[in-house]
Amino acid sequence: MTPGTKVAFFLFVAFVLFVPAKAADEATQESHFITNTRQLIFEGRRSGEGYFSPNGGKLIFQSEREEGNPFYQIYVLDLNTGDTTRVSPGTGKTTCGFFQPDTDRVIFASTHADPQSEAKQKAELEFRASGKQRRYVWDYDDSFEIYSAKQDGTDLANLTNSPGYDAEGAVSADGQQIVFCSLRAAFPLDNLSPEQRVRYEKDPSWFGDIYIMNADGSNTRRLTDAPG
Repeated sequence: MTPGTKVAFFLFVAFVLFVPAKAADEATQESHFITNTRQLIFEGRRSGEGYFSPNGGKLIFQSEREEGNPFYQIYVLDLNTGDTTRVSPGTGKTTCGFFQPDTDRVIFASTHADPQSEAKQKAELEFRASGKQRRYVWDYDDSFEIYSAKQDGTDLANLTNSPGYDAEGAVSADGQQIVFCSLRAAFPLDNLSPEQRVRYEKDPSWFGDIYIMNADGSNTRRLTDAPG
């Protein structure tokens, strides 16, 4: 065996020994943080963005399961009874539900008011039926607004009423404030420079900033003001 062959053989053996050891080490580390794992959501193509209610008795989450709508809708799961209730209207896209403490209400982002919502649903269903594939990306739909509603979906109220993407809201522990992401500073898009408009078309998230508002949608303040 030549010196070069010895080096290559050593590297190969080291790689073979290192990879399983690394995987085992990661599994050991994970077990310190995640134990007794149980699946809670079984219905639908996929689900995510699950958050507990303040008392731990319910879970709000988004799931793709509505017939005729390939996009996420918002649901509340009662962990004591197993009952699941849809909170969002059922059309358009939704994301990022969150419980409002000391109330029977939740917030979530939705595009159901978009006049093109059903056309977008149809286009997505046709794409999936074609058998084509594309990587999963978040589209930052500029029709997203943040809504508040009772946990049964009634008494729906738009809290943002702003051009551009408004979503990813979370409520403070005292229920008084909502922090969220918005791309509103990029609008109207016609006011962007040609370079900024190209950037928006390629990566709208670059224009995302953090905002805070009162729980009723009033007194909105921008917290970040940095590019990217």
